[in-house]
Amino acid sequence: MNEEQWLRGLNHLSFEQVIQVHFGLQEKIKEHYKKRASGDNLNIAIELCKQQIALSSLALQSLKKKHEISVLEYESLTNKKHPSPEFFVPKHHGYTQYRAILKKNKKFTDIEELDNKMRGLGWLD
Repeated sequence: MNEEQWLRGLNHLSFEQVIQVHFGLQEKIKEHYKKRASGDNLNIAIELCKQQIALSSLALQSLKKKHEISVLEYESLTNKKHPSPEFFVPKHHGYTQYRAILKKNKKFTDIEELDNKMRGLGWLD
């Protein structure tokens, strides 16, 4: 299954579910990377990073939507302007971890491609 097919299978998810998948992948990446010296954990961590990166477009849209809803809810409940109405793009763990792995392996062309992809998706300035 390629990235596009995998993403199509996730299109039916609500924004909350996309966020759950995003952060679930993050926890699995941390778990497997921590055990990277044993078994196939490093390769599993890399594949999980790639999955989280593939999901990043949907995840960013979902995180923005969650923030917008939070701002509107706050303002409707308090009748005050939200103290932080602007959305700030968080760090992307899968990207950061995969980039570090690529750097350690001196795969600079892959790093450049990854940076360009994440920049194009709105995760990097």
